[in-house]
Parts: sequence; C-alpha cells; structure tokens
Amino acid sequence: MDVYFTICAVAVLLFLLWRVSRRPDGFPPGPRGVPLLGYIPFVKRHDPVYPFKAMMKLSEMYGPVVGFYMGPRQAFISVCGYEAVKEALHNDDIIGRPHLPAQQERTYGKNLGIMFTEGQFWQEQRRFTLRHLRDLGFGKTSIEDMMIDEVVELLDEITAVAAADPDRVVDYKGIFNISVINVLWAIVGGERYRRDDRNLKKLLQTLETIFRSGNALRSAVPMPAFVFRMFPFLREYFGTRNDLFTALIGYFESVIKEHEETFKENEPRDFIDVYLQEIRNRSDPTFHVEQLVSIILDIFAAGAESVTNSIGFVLLYLLHHPDVQRKMQEELDVVCGDSLPKFEHRLRLPYTEAVLMEVQRIGNIAPFTVPHLATKETRIKGFTVPKGSIVSINIHSVHNEVAYWKDPHVFRPERHLDARGKVIRTDHFLPFGAGKRLCIGESLAKNTFYLFVTALVKTLRFSAVPGQPLPTLNPRNGFTLGYEGFLAVTHRRC
Repeated sequence: MDVYFTICAVAVLLFLLWRVSRRPDGFPPGPRGVPLLGYIPFVKRHDPVYPFKAMMKLSEMYGPVVGFYMGPRQAFISVCGYEAVKEALHNDDIIGRPHLPAQQERTYGKNLGIMFTEGQFWQEQRRFTLRHLRDLGFGKTSIEDMMIDEVVELLDEITAVAAADPDRVVDYKGIFNISVINVLWAIVGGERYRRDDRNLKKLLQTLETIFRSGNALRSAVPMPAFVFRMFPFLREYFGTRNDLFTALIGYFESVIKEHEETFKENEPRDFIDVYLQEIRNRSDPTFHVEQLVSIILDIFAAGAESVTNSIGFVLLYLLHHPDVQRKMQEELDVVCGDSLPKFEHRLRLPYTEAVLMEVQRIGNIAPFTVPHLATKETRIKGFTVPKGSIVSINIHSVHNEVAYWKDPHVFRPERHLDARGKVIRTDHFLPFGAGKRLCIGESLAKNTFYLFVTALVKTLRFSAVPGQPLPTLNPRNGFTLGYEGFLAVTHRRC
C-alpha cells in the first residue's frame, strides 16, 4: 500500500511539474530553468553584474526574442536588437504594466501614478499630467532663465569648492542633484531648495539607495508583499526596496497639505495646485490626493535620476577624452561668445549635440524600458507572447548593435554627424524609448541636460587628478545605471 501510494504521489508530482513547465505553441526559444524557480537562479551566469548584458548573451544564443519563466508560471519575454525592439515598442498589445504587489507598496498598496499603471486610467492621467505640465513650462524654452539661474549657482559652488582646495580637486558625486531637482520642482511644487537643504539631501540619498539596490529582472517576479514583510532579506535579492519610499511619500503629502491650506480658486501656482483644482471640480473618483502623490513620486524619481546621471557620465567621458572636451569648448566659444549657452544656440552646436548623443548612447542610463505586460496574446517577430507575459525591452542592445554602429564600444561622437557636419537623426537612438510609452519627461530632460552640460563645459575645464588612475566608466547597477562618484581637477575658463 505504501509503495502504491508513493508511486501515485510521484506520478502526480511529475505530471504537475510537466504541466508547470509546458510552454505554449509558438513560445519564443529560451532556457528552461528549474520547476518553481524558473530561470531566476541562472541569469547571473551570463553576466554576474549587469542583467541587460545577460539578456544580450541569451539573445546571441537563442535569437532576438527569448522566452523563459521567472518563478513557477510567470512568462518572461526578453527583446533585443533594433528590429525586434522597434516592433515591441509599437505593439499596442504589450503596453500594459505588470501587477506586482511589491511594486504597489510605493503607492498605498494600489496601482497608482503614471509609470506603473495602464488602460483608460493611465491614458487619462498621463494626458492630463502632460498637458498641464506643458502649460506650466515643462520642456518649453520659457523656463530657460530659471534653468540658467540654477546653472549659475551650480557653477559658483563648483568654483568655490575648487578654489578652496590647493590642487583644485572637486568631488562630483551627487553635486548636480539639487540643481536638477529645482528645475523640476519649480514646475511641480512651485518652489526651489537651497543647495545645503539637509532634508532634501536625505531624500535624494534615499532615492539613490532605491535605484541602486534595484534589479530590473528579479524585481519583475510577482512576489506577494507579505513575503517581503516576513523575510526582509529577500528585498535585497529581488531588488525591491520599495519600503524606502515611505519618507518620500510623507514629504510629498506634507507639501500637498501646505498647498491645500494656501489654495486659491482658479489661481494655480504649479502642478500641485492644478491637480487639486481638478479634484475639486471633477466628480471623477480617479482624481484624488493619493494619485497626485503617486504622480509626483514618478516625476520626482525619474527626473532626479535620469538627468543627474547623464550629466555625470558626460564629464566622465570628457575626462577620458580631453580632445573631445577641447573640440566642444572651441565650438561653444565660437558660437556663444562670452555668454552662457542658450536654447537659441543649439542648432549651431552640432559637435556638442553629437557628444551629448554619444554619451546617451554608450552610457545609456536606462538599458531596459520599464517592464511591459502583454494585455492579450500577441506576437513579436512571429513568436507567441502569451497574455500576462512580462516583456523586457532592451534599449542597450539597440545602442550597441554592431550591424548599425560598426564599433559600438568606441566613444566616437562623430558617428552622429554626416559628411557636412550636420546631426544625424536616427530611430536607432532611443534614450527615452518610443511608442505610446515614450518617457513623459523627455522634453524637459533634453533641455535640462543640454543647458547644464554646455554651461559646465564652456565655463570649466576638467582634467584627471595627477598621479591617480582615470575614474571608471563602468556604471553602478540598479533599476537604472548611475555614474560612480569621481574627482576631477577643475579650472575656471571664463
């Protein structure tokens, strides 16, 4: 009897394991993994540090569309290479977002905000947010003077730090954060911060911890939130430190409360006032304070992270390539004269534009898009993508495709210029993604990135610290890629 029971139990177990591991017809080729865990334990063997490189290694083995399972039944589709990525980004059947309980921790246990929502709710909230941010100057040249004020204050601080050191060495770790946040916060919250604001610095350090502790692949595993509460050590492994968002949410709630207390009907000072006005005027229950907090969280997190790291990577590459720095400065001097660069100069600065593009290509801070979800069964490059699949779109693979870029691992700004010295615009360059999920802050990020970098390079000269090796170009890993803090000898040019 015991033998019979054991045989039956083993047979049932084997049947269940077969059912769990069975793949749909037309599923993309890919590794098998093990029952219950899927391929999670084995991703690191392809690259121990960077998940986006691991996915590219799998692409070399199986093709541009790779399918496997993360956990027992979560289908995971990795998309690499220009053709497959372009198709995926413009496929409306995969513009959903994964419903991850751990991810919802950051937004009151619900699907709120813009970055991680979908469907009609996402469309309406995104449309409203983008329209009113634009009305307030988001991405417009009308806020140029305010941006330049921030740039000047940053330049003054760097100059003072350099002058205080006998070797004129400046530490560039985190030095751009508050200036960039002030540009963003002037539109969202209607005020600016002092550069020595301790509370803001603490919040930015928390944000840095969240982004650097993240893992773009393992965080997509649909792990229940209570598991992380019971076993906190798993947060590190799965890269979901969303518990740290509590301080940011509390701060935004206090700012909104101050706005409510000083609110004046039909006299909006900033985006918070505009949204509060909408809450009062609408009967639509999707407009509420928790959603406002979540939108601000999305904007604040993405804006602070993307532009500051992009600026840092530019200076790093210029330290490694002083000839490129000199060519940029020569062009800026000729075109801008004695003034700081402005938006009106941009079209006459092709080499400078090419440098910015090359840094965004080779030092792309967002190697993956935010994870997509297949809202219905669909196809990519002829392969079946089951409904509910998480789709990981690898932008880094497009920016490093040998067939198009020839020598993608070489830093060469000239690749973005044609024979006449004009900037080449190509859809192989996707620092902000593409399609309906295009980054909402693209225009403001581009303008802020341009004004800050050009002012820094025109005003200051950066060189390596004598007797020390050049700082690493290898990025710090996380949800996005960050530059390592570095030291540079800094002299004022003008």
